[in-house]
Amino acid sequence: RSESDVKEQQFQQQLIQASHKEWEEFQRLTMQEFALMRSAAQGGNKEQVRAQADSLQQLTEKLSDQIAQHNIAIMKQSPINAAWMGELHRLGMSVKFRKDYPYKKEVQQLYNLLDDAQKETSIGKSVYLALNPPTVVKVGEEAADADMYDLEGKVHRLAEFRGKYILLDFWSRGCGPCIMSQPELKEISEMYKDSLEVISLSIENRKGWEEASKSHAMTWNNWNDLEENNGLYARYGVRGIPHFVLISSEGKVVDSWSGYAKGWLKLKIKGSMAPKQPMRIEWKDGHKLVHHPRKKTEKMEVLTICQVELTDSATVLRVHARYIPNYWIRLDKATFLMSDKGVNYPLLRSEGFAIGEQVFMPDSGEMDFTLYFAPLPKDTRWFDFSEGEHVEGGYYIEGIRLTE
Repeated sequence: RSESDVKEQQFQQQLIQASHKEWEEFQRLTMQEFALMRSAAQGGNKEQVRAQADSLQQLTEKLSDQIAQHNIAIMKQSPINAAWMGELHRLGMSVKFRKDYPYKKEVQQLYNLLDDAQKETSIGKSVYLALNPPTVVKVGEEAADADMYDLEGKVHRLAEFRGKYILLDFWSRGCGPCIMSQPELKEISEMYKDSLEVISLSIENRKGWEEASKSHAMTWNNWNDLEENNGLYARYGVRGIPHFVLISSEGKVVDSWSGYAKGWLKLKIKGSMAPKQPMRIEWKDGHKLVHHPRKKTEKMEVLTICQVELTDSATVLRVHARYIPNYWIRLDKATFLMSDKGVNYPLLRSEGFAIGEQVFMPDSGEMDFTLYFAPLPKDTRWFDFSEGEHVEGGYYIEGIRLTE
């Protein structure tokens, strides 16, 4: 056992002893939270459970801050070693993920103690980015680019594929869903070989990436920017993997999302790369028909309004749904339209979709149905579609246009 190992153990023991009472209370409160979650799962009062859980989280957060305060005081007086760097990383992640973290200034002071070599380590870079967040590329903006390497060491950039779509896949071998997505990524790379390039970007270090690539051979682009979670990972605002970014042939971000479910990748690509249908207005039997209405939010959603028909008795929406095959979607009975005058128009009935129930998507992951709402005024220029003001995470489509 080396002297450095002993010093690291002594440092860790010093941290534990400094906050012994706080850690005991933290563990006790955490067990209470687990008990609350079990109660909720067994049919307990959800609102009451949520209120109690929020109260417990506030207490555990306060304890975490007290522990951090003790640790920071010790770190300022201690030599820098691997354990010290590990604690700095934990503090840095608190800065990154907690808004208004009270010890950001102190974490900056600890970071300033690092020498140049320590600042260039993965932890050093992660803490720097936590303290100085990069500008995250948003949908519709120019894609972030950087030097990336293939297994032979050749340098690549996204700009090589200008004129083609790019599907960027952030992955690592320790991520089960990342590995599950690979057969579908292979299919996509072959289906769209003339118009799209798949780039799997490992977030592991060089050694880990090279070892992973032996077990998970890729017929598509297998690159690494050698920055782990500090390079393009940070520029695209990735919080978890797998994470996918779809980039247009013009180099703009089309969509960005996390997670994987079988079939969903192909559906996302199909929907995003399909030729955009022009908005068209026609009159039929005195009724206004708006085909493929433009909307303020142009990002592909689960629900696409394909046609709006304005009649004296109803506003008719013909909807195309695209979602994970064999997963369910649901529309609440409180779904309504809100006109450009701010007036709400309720849902009257539906065809091809059971409102208020779980409706499972077919194997294709696509379905069509029709919704009937109270009639909008004839002079309505645009409206919003909302699943209900009190439906958490409900569908919302903004600015559906009825005029050119």
